[in-house]
Amino acid sequence: RRKHQRIIIDVDSIMRFIVFHISWILLTWHYVETFTLSSSRTQRFKFILESKGDKVREATGIRPSLHPITINAISEALKRNLRVCDGVEPIEIATATGSLVTEFLTKRRETSDKDGMEFNTQEEQTIAGRILGVVLRFDELETTLHERASSVSWVKKYNEWESFGVLCDDSEANTRIKEDPLFVMNRAECLLALFIDTIEAPKLSEIGETVAGGSNIDFIDSDRLEVLLGSQNN
Repeated sequence: RRKHQRIIIDVDSIMRFIVFHISWILLTWHYVETFTLSSSRTQRFKFILESKGDKVREATGIRPSLHPITINAISEALKRNLRVCDGVEPIEIATATGSLVTEFLTKRRETSDKDGMEFNTQEEQTIAGRILGVVLRFDELETTLHERASSVSWVKKYNEWESFGVLCDDSEANTRIKEDPLFVMNRAECLLALFIDTIEAPKLSEIGETVAGGSNIDFIDSDRLEVLLGSQNN
């Protein structure tokens, strides 16, 4: 019973943060005006799906990474096609995303109870804010992702589109998202990286704040990261 009560309290805290984050988007980032807007990879995919806290990490005091659960949730949002479009208001997507966040964090608590590596309130708020921030900007971030991948010659030459979770003609991406777990995972990783680099980090720097775990993008290999950050354009 106590465990159940704790979960309800945490979820309420997350939902309050989500409401705050929506206001932040609408008022500070002017969202309303713009919303129309290999084997090694297989192993990485498996790690993300199975990642959870462990005894070694608990003993060292190192906090668990926030990225795996965030990437998994964004992947699920892509599969569910949670996006703002004609006839669908941002608040509707925000509400559905809030339910998705609750679903993933509740499952995470069930596994982390066994090893003592539960996320704290600040970590859960960071996870919730990132998921919501990415989902509400799917179209904007996906456009940027495709533009940056298209601007690099080796992506075209070696047909590495899928490593970024995009297609040369990305209008057909929804079909691949539904059918290919690795494709959607790559896309979710890249969208999260772009969100942190172009939206979260600059905004936090502007207001002099930080988030739990920091805004480091340490979940993507260097080749893709150079493309995503715009440091490689040939």
